[in-house]
Amino acid sequence: MIQIEKITGELAKALCQTITTELPEYFGLPEANEHYAIGVTKRINFAAKRNDNYVGLISIDFPYSNNANIYWMAVRRDFHRQGVGKQLIDEACHFAIKQGAKTITVETLSPSESEENYLKTYLFYQSVGFKALFDLKPAGYEWNMVYMMKQLEPLAINQQSIVIKALALSDIPFLVDAFQKANWQKPASLFEKYYQEQQQAERVVWLAYFQDQIAGYVTLKWASLYEPFAHKKIPEIMDLNVLPSFRKFGIGSTLLTVAEEKAASQHSNVGLGVGLYGGQDGGYGQAQRLYIKRGYIPDGLGVTYDYKPVDPGKMVCLDDDLILWFTKKVK
Repeated sequence: MIQIEKITGELAKALCQTITTELPEYFGLPEANEHYAIGVTKRINFAAKRNDNYVGLISIDFPYSNNANIYWMAVRRDFHRQGVGKQLIDEACHFAIKQGAKTITVETLSPSESEENYLKTYLFYQSVGFKALFDLKPAGYEWNMVYMMKQLEPLAINQQSIVIKALALSDIPFLVDAFQKANWQKPASLFEKYYQEQQQAERVVWLAYFQDQIAGYVTLKWASLYEPFAHKKIPEIMDLNVLPSFRKFGIGSTLLTVAEEKAASQHSNVGLGVGLYGGQDGGYGQAQRLYIKRGYIPDGLGVTYDYKPVDPGKMVCLDDDLILWFTKKVK
């Protein structure tokens, strides 16, 4: 599986140099190649990775607040025509949308130059949604270039790009890695426990993929540790997490829908608990808003700490174990 990750400028420089050396038919001017290698260090870079080896790079910047531009992009020869370029474009578009961009642009050699390799480049950009606007000839250039643009439409991308699947044992290393890259520590032991409970029909776990990348997950626990839910046989939606770079794309709602539909296959109600604090990343604020918007209401029993009711006047720590509980009728 190809994974796309954001990389440092220095790593992008080394990868740019490696790829230009491999592809002299595209990058035959040493002075231009050095210019590009230095240029990527000052831009935002995403690399395609397979089995710990980097195989492609896209480098973008923002000439204007509503426009992203592809400064440099290439894929190593052995990985041409395998969808790597499209994944890099998708990631760049995803990032640009998050920054508020409405368009993404690129310059490449004009098809009027009839150069075989760059005609392939032009056709590739066409295939991923770019349209030619006009030809231009920058000062000092011997060749005509073509300026191309793609409109960024987040809603259309969302609807087509979210894939939900059940957790498999082979997913765990990729899941841990995805959260680690976001500085969010999720040990393999947690997902191994979830997988074992799934095998024993105690829990169901779903992963969300956005444009072939892990974006988040959710679990449904059939027998809740929260006593009022357990007493009424209300299953609990637990541990809904969406990686920060994939938020506001409907992924959390999609995961909730899947969990609710599964709960409805056996029960009339479903429940969940939500933390009370905010924080730099929003804490539980966004989750609280999402649950209420989707029709969840408090169960009326107040907050708990470590599943135990908190009595008036009691001192507790405001952390992940201080929970307010909600329920929703699902059928």
